Formats: sequence, C-alpha cells, structure tokens
Amino acid sequence: MAHHFDDLLDSLRNRIARMTALVQDIVEKSAESFVNLDEVLARQVISADDLIDEEEVHIEKQAIDLLALYQPAASDLRTLTMIIKVNGDFERIADCAVNVAQRVPLLAKMGDYIISSDLKLMASTLGTTLRDTINAYNLSNIELAKQVMRSDEVLDALYHQIVEDTLAVLESDQHRANRDLSTIMIAKNLERIGDHCTNIAEDIIYVQSGRIIRHRSAPV
Repeated sequence: MAHHFDDLLDSLRNRIARMTALVQDIVEKSAESFVNLDEVLARQVISADDLIDEEEVHIEKQAIDLLALYQPAASDLRTLTMIIKVNGDFERIADCAVNVAQRVPLLAKMGDYIISSDLKLMASTLGTTLRDTINAYNLSNIELAKQVMRSDEVLDALYHQIVEDTLAVLESDQHRANRDLSTIMIAKNLERIGDHCTNIAEDIIYVQSGRIIRHRSAPV
C-alpha cells in the first residue's frame, strides 16, 4: 500500500512539474508579446490558458484523491497540501500572463506606444523570479525560496514607480487614458505574478522546515 502511494505521489509531482514548465513558457511569451507588441505571440498565450486550467483541475483532483484514500501523515500530508496550494498559484500566474497578453492588441494598434524602461526591467526581473520559484519548488530549496521572497520587494518597488510615473503623465495628457491604463494593468499583473511566486516560496519553506512565515514583516 505504501509503495503504491509513493508511486502515485511521484506521478503527481511529475505532473505538476510539467505544468510549471507550461506556466514558465506562457509567462515568458506574454512578456515578449508586450515588449515587442507581438499580437501573434499574445494570441498564443491566450489560447494556452485552457490547457493550464485543465491541468490545474486534474492536479487538484489527483491530490485530493490521495488525501482521501490514503490519509497520509506528517511530511506526506504537508507535501500534498503544498501541491494543492501551489497548483492554484501557478494557475493564477498563467491567468495574469493572459491578462497582460490581452492588452497587447490595443497597444499595438496605437502605433506610438513605447514600453518604459521600468516595465522592461520588471518583466526581466519577473522572468528570473519565476524561474527561481520553479527551481526552488522542484528542488525543495529553502535558500532559493528566500531569494524569491526578497526579489518580490524589487517587483513591488518597480510597480509603484510605474504607477506613479504613469499617473503623472496621465494628469498632463488625459487623451492617453486608454494607453496609460493598459500600462498600469500590465504592471499590476506582473506584480501579482510576483506575489504568487512569494506564496509558493512560503509554502516551500513550510514543507521543508515546518515554519509558517506568511504575514511576517521581518526579512527571511
């Protein structure tokens, strides 16, 4: 019985690993689509969302079935609980990437939209943060998880700077409302991806150390 449970748990881990690869791909394509105003790439991102949604549902069901059938204790229970939680975070990361991609056609049609350097830096930083998040999860690496949490502070700072700069321009030129709103919404979705990465990092630390660090203001 225990051997069969281990096989099923390994299968579940492999499935969520495949999902994280899909999520990383969709986020990278989403960032590239708005940096280059590439409508074709944006449509690829949007169309990939259904597959990730389906994977999220299958993974959650498989994890809940393992909990119900085998009633695991201790570390296995924490592992399954984490899988259910991070599964949802990865799916919402993909949703944020889709939200960004949906802004691309409008911006591309404007013809004079210029991506700010802060927004480019935010996209680049986020790409690294997400890769670190996935590696921390796959390797159960606490130190890498802590690095993810620290990098979220950079993303938050960039987001607030982008909002301040965009609102300042909007006040001086109200005809740019649609364009500037798109900039803010892109930055907000990137910032939300960073938040989900932090959630995952906190769960990694909990499973590996037993420490719950959510809502703590002190640096890890």
